[in-house]
Amino acid sequence: MIPADVDLDDLAHQLDEDSVAFGAFVPAEKAAELEPGLVDAVSHAEATDFGSLGVVILEQTPAHTPDMRDVAQDLLMITDLDTVIVRAPLSGAVVSGTHSRADLEAAQYPFLGNPDLVGATRQFVDDVNAAAVSWPSAVAVIAISVVATATFAAVAARRRSRARDGKSSFQA
Repeated sequence: MIPADVDLDDLAHQLDEDSVAFGAFVPAEKAAELEPGLVDAVSHAEATDFGSLGVVILEQTPAHTPDMRDVAQDLLMITDLDTVIVRAPLSGAVVSGTHSRADLEAAQYPFLGNPDLVGATRQFVDDVNAAAVSWPSAVAVIAISVVATATFAAVAARRRSRARDGKSSFQA
């Protein structure tokens, strides 16, 4: 459920502007201090093939903490972003249409424990990128390994066969 003091339309509008949004009660000086660094972290996400990222900072944690996930999910659905982070003083939530929940949750715990919102956001992006498996690359490595193993097995079998044939012709 979306908390009554969270204005999804306003947050979505802010996310559409620069991918960073602040709840209505975040002090202006705090927003001004955080915004440049968060915009840089969002740019870092796009530059490292993380995908498009939106970051929302709320002034207080909702009474029912799972509501933060609802806020993040609704913002993901009404924006063109790939991933949305919602962060409040005591908690946060991350949802994504491109990254697995396992990768997000693995990176989320250090992220939520770091009070440096800008540094934590940038590190979150790096942690998710490091956790993601490139399946085409993994399949290519496996295929190359199978071909190499088959080739070495065939060469070894041929050498054994020639060695046996050579011994039998000398014995005759």
